[in-house]
Amino acid sequence: DAKPKDLKMFTKEDGRVFLHPTSGNFNVGRFESPWLIFSEKVKTAKVFIRDSTMVPSYSLLLFGGQLSIDYELKILAVDEWVKFEAPGRIAVLVRELREEVNAMLSQKIGQPSFDISGSKVVDVLCTLLTTDGF
Repeated sequence: DAKPKDLKMFTKEDGRVFLHPTSGNFNVGRFESPWLIFSEKVKTAKVFIRDSTMVPSYSLLLFGGQLSIDYELKILAVDEWVKFEAPGRIAVLVRELREEVNAMLSQKIGQPSFDISGSKVVDVLCTLLTTDGF
């Protein structure tokens, strides 16, 4: 396992960032997913992140920023920064699932009694998020 200073993490705005010593993840040393989300950045001599948690790739793809697809290069990108290699048909399926999830959540917000427990979309979503597609 790596030491905290050896972990290489980056944000779009700041470049390299480091886990803050008070972060619960400071001594983890190894993450199953290369993606962390965080709620707080602190800048002292370096930029530190706190309150972070590891997330699977599909969390970013389904709930992150704007999706774009480059069919020629086989790239699926979130906010034109986080890039995944994906054949066009997979990229389109991810985009369509995201649209279905957004529609379902909008309906649930508008009608709180709307039951989503038996939804195929929820089943697929849970499977992707718990297995990261494997």
